[in-house]
Amino acid sequence: MAKSFELIDHAADIGIQARADTLAELLEALVEGLVEVICPRAAVSPHDTRSVAVQAEDAEATTVEFLNAVLRVIQAEHFMVAGVAVAQASATAVSAELAGEPYDPAKHEIEHEVKAATYHEVKVAREGGRWFGRVICDL
Repeated sequence: MAKSFELIDHAADIGIQARADTLAELLEALVEGLVEVICPRAAVSPHDTRSVAVQAEDAEATTVEFLNAVLRVIQAEHFMVAGVAVAQASATAVSAELAGEPYDPAKHEIEHEVKAATYHEVKVAREGGRWFGRVICDL
């Protein structure tokens, strides 16, 4: 399993780029980048899980909707994410389990508040035999 992500500067926002061997791993890497922007994953213990599933019309829309579904779990349920396991991924649907724990202000330092993953400059494609993804997040 070879996947990676990197954070990229983007005006007042932040971008996440990832590369992976499979679409499922690409989505995991993008989520890992997203949650690292919010609260370092090393500070979060994987005690509980939450399920996330989305459907959309293409790979780019599915990716944006998936990241926004993860954000809703973080924001609405105050659930900090340590890891993600994508169970099923296609261009039009994704389902995953988020591992983490409830937010504890004594333990979890919020680095940035991410409002949403956006469609601005979004890209999800196969490049050179691997998957590449880029999403810009509104801070």
